[in-house]
Amino acid sequence: MRKKIFLPVLIFLLFLPAFSKNNWEIGTHYSYWTIDMISSFVEDSLTPEIEYYDPSKASLDFTSEGNNFGFELRFFPAGDKGSFSIGISYERNNFKARVDGSYKDKDDDGNDYTATAYGTLDLVPHSFNFSIRWDLWPKARVHPYIGFGFGFGQQEGILTIHSKLVTNVHGYNVVDESDESWTFDDLKDEYKKEEGKDFPVGFFPIIHFSFGIRGKIVDHLYLLAEVAVYDGMIFRGGIAYRF
Repeated sequence: MRKKIFLPVLIFLLFLPAFSKNNWEIGTHYSYWTIDMISSFVEDSLTPEIEYYDPSKASLDFTSEGNNFGFELRFFPAGDKGSFSIGISYERNNFKARVDGSYKDKDDDGNDYTATAYGTLDLVPHSFNFSIRWDLWPKARVHPYIGFGFGFGQQEGILTIHSKLVTNVHGYNVVDESDESWTFDDLKDEYKKEEGKDFPVGFFPIIHFSFGIRGKIVDHLYLLAEVAVYDGMIFRGGIAYRF
């Protein structure tokens, strides 16, 4: 991972002397967003395997969110005179989905029973993103900007689910419980087993459309805030230094 981070940074540093003053900007940011990345994949390929829960009788609800922090290096080809810029960033992402569902039914003997399941899906991919941005009215102390970016991250994470079956037999409750967990590799193996082919994407694709506000604190130092579509709705704040 250190080598992956070092190489793009080294390339940028080697080209620094070739450009004039204020062509470069370095910054850091923190983001929060709601996200729905692979819920359909989990629902179709995994939930049928939960021991005490039948998704054909009631679906599982997925609610999800995420956050990340990152570092970005950005190049302005026209320096202070231009509004267009190109950037690369390293992102540390945290995705969490909550899984929850329940239903009531009768077994073959006519006994009432309640099935419940709940759990979490935690994904922690690192990613590298490439982006382009246009600052609107860049000479104003506070001005808006728009941008577009894309990137990729590795697939790492784990899904854990607790399921419970409570059956009422002649006035007494019989409880069966199960705890299960799968890594993301397990999920891909399950997909291949069910579909007869490999999982279609070997990495997490990332697409980023943004609209933000940029304000100068003092010379060379800026605050940024943006709202974006980032595989979900994202709210981001950051600080950047121009040199």
